[in-house]
Amino acid sequence: MSRIRTLVFPCGAEAASEIAQALGRSVHVELYGASSRDDHGRHQFKRYAMVPNIADAEFDRCFAEQLELWGIELIFATHDTVLEYLAPRAAQWNVRLVNGDPRSTRITRRKSETYSLFEGEPWMPRWYRDLSAVERWPVLLKPDRGQGGQGVTLAHNRAEAKAALARLDEPVICEYLPGEELTVDCFTDWRRRLVHVGPRTRERVVGGITMRSHPHPCRDDIQHIAQCINDRLLLRGPWFFQLKADTVGTWKLLEVSCRLSTGSVLQRAAGVNLSLMAVQDHLLRDLQVLADPRLVLVERRIVSIAEFAYSFDTAYLDFDDTLICNGAANPQAMRFVYRLVEMGKRLVLVTRHAGDVFETLKAMRISESLFDEIVHLRNGEPKSSCIRKPAIFVDNHFPERLEVSRHCGIPVFDVDAIELLFP
Repeated sequence: MSRIRTLVFPCGAEAASEIAQALGRSVHVELYGASSRDDHGRHQFKRYAMVPNIADAEFDRCFAEQLELWGIELIFATHDTVLEYLAPRAAQWNVRLVNGDPRSTRITRRKSETYSLFEGEPWMPRWYRDLSAVERWPVLLKPDRGQGGQGVTLAHNRAEAKAALARLDEPVICEYLPGEELTVDCFTDWRRRLVHVGPRTRERVVGGITMRSHPHPCRDDIQHIAQCINDRLLLRGPWFFQLKADTVGTWKLLEVSCRLSTGSVLQRAAGVNLSLMAVQDHLLRDLQVLADPRLVLVERRIVSIAEFAYSFDTAYLDFDDTLICNGAANPQAMRFVYRLVEMGKRLVLVTRHAGDVFETLKAMRISESLFDEIVHLRNGEPKSSCIRKPAIFVDNHFPERLEVSRHCGIPVFDVDAIELLFP
């Protein structure tokens, strides 16, 4: 079975991280990443390229050349402006852009056009074309093409509103909605069927990104809004919309986006891999959703990745309190070991273990076949005596690391550092 050559752009966005995790091990996908700036995207995508910004006059030519070089079939755009820019160009490049209908991407990129399209619906917030039309204070002012809550200002009176308007580019004036906020992750298939509607809470938000979220019941009113949006826009693939409750608890629409949301990891945790569904939909397969209702919470955090400029062939690894801790295998260390195996590195276990190291490996359910060599030091000889460069050394004990560093001059790491290495 040939894999679908799939590009994520820009691949340093938070949504790109979700796509990388969702598709990185898929047997259906060969994953590529491109970015217009040097960021952590190059750590997440083995096949990676830098391209100009979409505002650059050379972007179209360079991007088309990269698509042809890689033989790309499918593109995930991870920013609304990029999605809108690529939408009218994808056909001429002979690729398919996930949820890339030009009209839909244009409308959803602008709150004014979104609000005009759905004007008159009971779930639409009141919005005003100028301050003279405002009938109730406070009001919310926000950029027409903003995202992530950037530039949003609450104005309690006309003076505050005028000051905010002077700071905003293409402002939209809306009624203030003080209630709970939801994001609703959706999926529309190639037959235009709305096959998934998954509301979730936005309980802790950092930089516009939901860091704590619970599934929320998909009641009839939310399902109705999703269906209305699906009926009036040409959608295909993952998309989302945001709701906020008004003073009496009625859900009102904030915005719609044609791309995968950064917080859709909650759906994947419950068994609904929206990124993979987009690939299956590209193959014109009929989709079924199997969401597990027992998923109750997703917490997110910032993840750090370390990079060092050193090429090595062999990793020397301590045993006690490194690969095993508190009478069991250390999961983080074992993940690191298997990552080294995947990279084709030679693995050497170097230990002063007091007992039979092979019996302990067996008791810890660690296969001795993981290691190319096992060195059991018994007479107090230094660990540096068995190390051959180029190599790295991992050991929880500082005196051991210091000795190896001084005598071998190779990178040495404590156990806490391995989570930063080779993600």
